[in-house]
Amino acid sequence: MTIKLGGRNNRLIFGKGAEINDCEIRLDGENNLIEIGPNVRIKSGKLYLRHTQGQHIRIGADTTVEGVYMLIDEAASIDIGQDCMLSTDILIRTVDKHSIIDVESGARINPSRDVRIADRVWVGRGVQLLKGTVLHETVVGACSLVSRAFDEGGCVAAGVPAKIVKRGVRWDRQLSKYPPAKPGALVS
Repeated sequence: MTIKLGGRNNRLIFGKGAEINDCEIRLDGENNLIEIGPNVRIKSGKLYLRHTQGQHIRIGADTTVEGVYMLIDEAASIDIGQDCMLSTDILIRTVDKHSIIDVESGARINPSRDVRIADRVWVGRGVQLLKGTVLHETVVGACSLVSRAFDEGGCVAAGVPAKIVKRGVRWDRQLSKYPPAKPGALVS
């Protein structure tokens, strides 16, 4: 693990039992916080909270991350709840990284926005969670692009852009605990 700290009054907190491997953490600016909860496991990734003031990245207890790149470099935060499961090649960003300017007014029209992931969200491989994403107890299908708030849980969101493709579901970390559905029994 590589940790690069700068700025003033920033905090990096690791909860009891947290396991962080092959991860780069950059934290600078002023009064920022990266908090990794108890029993969180991160196999690989980059957590960048840079050039901001009073922002945070919080990862809740018992969450597992196989590979993630989280980027905050403007006024916005990332919250990930408890017992979430993030696969590999996940991108979470709160900003577009470049300005989009309205020609008439000269004003920037793409401000940064928070990303909020509630408890018990499973994010599949290669998913991008962009500014303004809000997820409740949801499964996000592999290679999906999420850039808006989903107000309901118990669903599967998938696609580019992501939309709800299945309702009335929950997930479990154990594959063999449940019998498979009979062919043709599941309807999207």
